[in-house]
Amino acid sequence: MTAETLSKPASAAGPSRYSTVAIMLHWLIAAALIFQVILGWRADDGPKGATTFALFQLHKSIGITILVLSVARLIWKLTHKSPPAPAGQPTWEKIAAHAVHVGFYVIMIGLPLTGWIIVSTSRINIPTLLYGAIPWPHLPGLPELAESAKQAWNDFGHLGHGLLVKFTYLLLALHLGAVAKHQILDRDEVFGHMAAGAKPGLKEPRLWLAA
Repeated sequence: MTAETLSKPASAAGPSRYSTVAIMLHWLIAAALIFQVILGWRADDGPKGATTFALFQLHKSIGITILVLSVARLIWKLTHKSPPAPAGQPTWEKIAAHAVHVGFYVIMIGLPLTGWIIVSTSRINIPTLLYGAIPWPHLPGLPELAESAKQAWNDFGHLGHGLLVKFTYLLLALHLGAVAKHQILDRDEVFGHMAAGAKPGLKEPRLWLAA
């Protein structure tokens, strides 16, 4: 049996880690999501005025950025292989991990979309300028609706946005808990899939940075 033959099963199983593009998108989106949550708290709690208006505009800009990056991440995921699950991982863990990953795509795309719906159906027509420079349109068709229909869409956007924010908290807790389990208890290579060269255990500095 040749070395080439021996290498085929590992290749068929999948790469040892995510691609560099996938890793970059993962950490960019993760940082943007957490920043969005903090920014949302700040904007909601602040007094009405120029500063709060600027925070909401930044909130919209980052939301659209998350939407674009998430669609790119989804396309990349569908066209590139992911690392295999750790050997001997229970079926329930695989199902749970898959469910959490699907959930993250729901919030990464759903949160910006519901926010976009809110902006597009607002009674006050405020243009969106991404980072104060790039014009971004309202969702096609929504601004032209009758007032009652527009209000229904606006209510739907607010309801969906609020529920998805709460769902984000749950998913983050589950995701970080799973990372800690794999890194500290199982001491396997899962964290290394998204942090190239990471070593299992508490001494890995990028674990604390991620936390």
